[in-house]
Amino acid sequence: MISDINDYVARIQKVKPDAGRSDGILYRGQSDSKWEIKTSLERYGKDRVGCNGYYRQIDAYKTLINPLIDRKFERKATRTGYPFDFNQYEEGSWELPEMEYLAYLRHHGFPTPLVDWSRSLYVALFFACEDFNRTKTDGKVFLYIPPEIRSGGNNVPDYRHIGRYVEVGKRHLAQQSEYLIPIVYTSEWEFIPFKEVADKDVNNHKVIEIKVNKSSKAKIMKDLNDMNINRYTMYMDQDSLIKSLADEWALRDA
Repeated sequence: MISDINDYVARIQKVKPDAGRSDGILYRGQSDSKWEIKTSLERYGKDRVGCNGYYRQIDAYKTLINPLIDRKFERKATRTGYPFDFNQYEEGSWELPEMEYLAYLRHHGFPTPLVDWSRSLYVALFFACEDFNRTKTDGKVFLYIPPEIRSGGNNVPDYRHIGRYVEVGKRHLAQQSEYLIPIVYTSEWEFIPFKEVADKDVNNHKVIEIKVNKSSKAKIMKDLNDMNINRYTMYMDQDSLIKSLADEWALRDA
């Protein structure tokens, strides 16, 4: 349990020397320490989703999305189906298609297999404390330390890592976003619950949890605002600007 930013940074520094790939650590903040890490697919009740059917459905939605946005996502599916063989292990063993589109959908609230992480420990702390003005719960920051060597193959649940180089939008840049996708190959590639990878882990993924005291969230948010980490700089729209000003007003005496 940490109570201020200095405690938080010190705790992370204790973890880093134990990480074989400390430069690859990712961070995720959640405002309620009781919440597990879940994909938005899981939160919509879709625990296990075949990639082929999922990609065909979201491809159809491009016809409804494209007229409303400046960027246009190219249709991929034809009468013969989606042009990627999810039934072949090698076809999807390194990279899945259309990561930019999946990340775009994720940032705008559509259920996807992506779990958001950040390269910044401070961005993650912001999301753990964002509910400071209505909270009755402790927050939590997760640290993800990737394995140095990984194994693959049939029925081996794993996390697919999507790095920073995807063209998504301002939020992706502001939040220093990267993503993990829990996935497994059986007879085809399938999206699975985040926890299933940890429960059946053969690759030594490491997830460490740091709790944030609920009574300290306001002071931490004020300190983060002094570092220019606030709702506006995280979300980059008009509504978040007004909310960040409201936070600044509410936090004057924190």
